[in-house]
Amino acid sequence: MARIYGKIESLKSLKYELENNGISRFNSVKEIKDFLSNYNSEKLTVLNNESDKLEKEYSETCSNLKRRIQNKTEIINLETEKIDNRISDLLRKVNSINTKDVNFLKKIISSLKLYSLRKEANYLIKNKNDLISAAVKEITRNIKNDEIFISEYDTKKQNLIEKRAKSKIDRLEYTRNVIENSRNLIAGAIGEHLVVKEIKKLSDSYVLINDFNLNFSPPIFYKKHNQKIYSVQVDHLLISKAGIFIIETKNWSKSSVNTINLRSPIKQIERSNYALYIYISENITLNEHHWGEQQIPIRNLIVMINNKPKGKFKYVKIKLINELNDYINYFEPVLTENQIETITNKLI
Repeated sequence: MARIYGKIESLKSLKYELENNGISRFNSVKEIKDFLSNYNSEKLTVLNNESDKLEKEYSETCSNLKRRIQNKTEIINLETEKIDNRISDLLRKVNSINTKDVNFLKKIISSLKLYSLRKEANYLIKNKNDLISAAVKEITRNIKNDEIFISEYDTKKQNLIEKRAKSKIDRLEYTRNVIENSRNLIAGAIGEHLVVKEIKKLSDSYVLINDFNLNFSPPIFYKKHNQKIYSVQVDHLLISKAGIFIIETKNWSKSSVNTINLRSPIKQIERSNYALYIYISENITLNEHHWGEQQIPIRNLIVMINNKPKGKFKYVKIKLINELNDYINYFEPVLTENQIETITNKLI
């Protein structure tokens, strides 16, 4: 299997775009494709899960309501008995007090005690219902809430399910919208992933560097297009015994292939070729051959995933994904394994 270095550039860009929009659930393009394919079923799963939770809550609420009503009755009976006993005790004490004592001080004390007992008894008699209501206030509120929930369940079950699922459904819709707006990045990531998958089928004498970058300071001058090159980025750089392949991947539709409005990938790859040639000339020397310093062949290759133009072009080959490895294997080896290691170590 070919040796692979680096991550796919479009996949990194896609991951950054998603994370920048608060989406971190995906670890691969496959997971994104599965999400889009299974969106409706995932949405239905959310609704079904909320429905199951609601039914469970309904069953538990019915049981709780029955238990709470029973508990409320018991509390009312206990509080009623407690207050009635206290009133009886107070009235008994009232009747037992002698206010006709000849001793003036004792008479005053008895009168004050009698007043206090009557006051408490009158308070309990007058506020008996309020006191009992206060004792069952919390359980009464819980019973009311249970009854409201049960009533809504019986009459508005679907509305309850949708209301409870809303935040999760909204999140799914938001995720889908972000992905729909990232279609170009996804297509690019899929295409580059397929290229890597195909190249992995080659032997370990091949080295693939994904998202290969070169930077120049000061910039180099590209005379053909009268421009300065500060940096270049290549989708894939394949190092082999036949030389180096600069590979750009395009996952374009048929209409995109035929349009004249898109940036030319041929100009892009020619620019990268020139920059790589300059870099290799200045930084890599192969002196193993007995005839002297050996040249490193650099070939330009654009891989189209589904559609490719009908014409042929100078300085670059355009192949479909299923033609990729046959094209690479077509060339005779001119480099040794040691030379490949030297090139690889310098370019990684």
